[in-house]
Amino acid sequence: MKRGCLLLPLLLLCLSGCGRGAVLDDVQTDLSTLTVPDSVSVVALGEASHGVKEYQEMKAQVFQALVKNNGCRTFIIEGDFGSALAVDEYIHGGDGTAQEAAAQIGFRIYRTQEMADLLTWMREYNQSAPEGADLHFRGMDFQQVDGSKAYLFQVLEQGAPQLGAAYQERLSFLTDDTLFDQTPEDFAQGKTAAEELLQAMDAVQEELELAVGAEAFAYARECANSLRACCVLRGGPDLQYNTLRDQYMAEKVQWYLDQGDGSLLFLNGHNGHIGKHSTAGYVCLGQHLSEELGEAYFAIGTDAAVTSYNAQGNDGSFTETTVENENDLTALAQETEEGRYYVDFRTAGPDWEPLCTQEQTMSAMNVGFSPIAAVKAVPGEVYDGMIVFHTVTPTTFPDGGAAGNSLT
Repeated sequence: MKRGCLLLPLLLLCLSGCGRGAVLDDVQTDLSTLTVPDSVSVVALGEASHGVKEYQEMKAQVFQALVKNNGCRTFIIEGDFGSALAVDEYIHGGDGTAQEAAAQIGFRIYRTQEMADLLTWMREYNQSAPEGADLHFRGMDFQQVDGSKAYLFQVLEQGAPQLGAAYQERLSFLTDDTLFDQTPEDFAQGKTAAEELLQAMDAVQEELELAVGAEAFAYARECANSLRACCVLRGGPDLQYNTLRDQYMAEKVQWYLDQGDGSLLFLNGHNGHIGKHSTAGYVCLGQHLSEELGEAYFAIGTDAAVTSYNAQGNDGSFTETTVENENDLTALAQETEEGRYYVDFRTAGPDWEPLCTQEQTMSAMNVGFSPIAAVKAVPGEVYDGMIVFHTVTPTTFPDGGAAGNSLT
């Protein structure tokens, strides 16, 4: 087991002279009671590491609470746009198993029992949901192409078969298996083809909508736009990768808002994406959305004192890794019976001010291993609230953790 240590001296828990009990009066340990103001249109839940069992269970619990308490109907993950459409088909009664549906998301980190459990719950919910109140599973990323191509050309085959066949041939070189083999010139060719396809689809929009429906057309068109974005992202300079990726993911979320019925959207991704201010030196997804939506964007971060997680190597295999990072916030989690708590910084009492307005060293693992896996941030500036654990453990792989796709 690899192990990194970030044992930090704690600040005084409350500079005004109060004790731990006073600040814990403002926290929730039952996530089923979590709610957000009606003025919020997007709730984003971050995770300090992708490979943590409790974080994946937490995202299900928070989503279920928002479904019940705020009428949320859409779960949007940091996963491939087109591939998530296949997952949405599964939760609406499609063939296969929950584990197979989780694998459709694309990234190996999501092929877990915890994710399968969430999809099972969504499928069972939809079986008895009133018409128009069903749940949807969506993706906001576009680093892969096979899922978007599958949905796009299925729609075009129904409504514009000649157009579909022509562009299926032009984009045949672009596959998930060959993405890392393509040159910048190849991606430039793919970008041109995708842009021309978008123009061609717009020219026959009326006919396509008559054949497949307005919603199917809209999602097929956005699949073509995802192919364009993937080519721009992968064909450009590495230094622009994170900036462009978060910009395009923010545009995806805005697209979902435009397509939706006004009900609350739930986003899930890494802390580094969903924070209202970036901790990594570039404009992140959450910063874009916070600037666009203001108080209607609600960001919830996570942290833990002891994080054991599945760290993915370059070959796709996983190693259980542990990092320790005790700060003012994570130290409090040990004081709760559940070993975790949720605090809403917007409504917490004055005793919380020293905790959320002073810089903390916070966990920031991604999918790989780093001996120094942390960032410095002021919690109340980056997040509207946090779910904080004392100890978290690795995700569960139903297949025993065999190597799979890498996440960039």
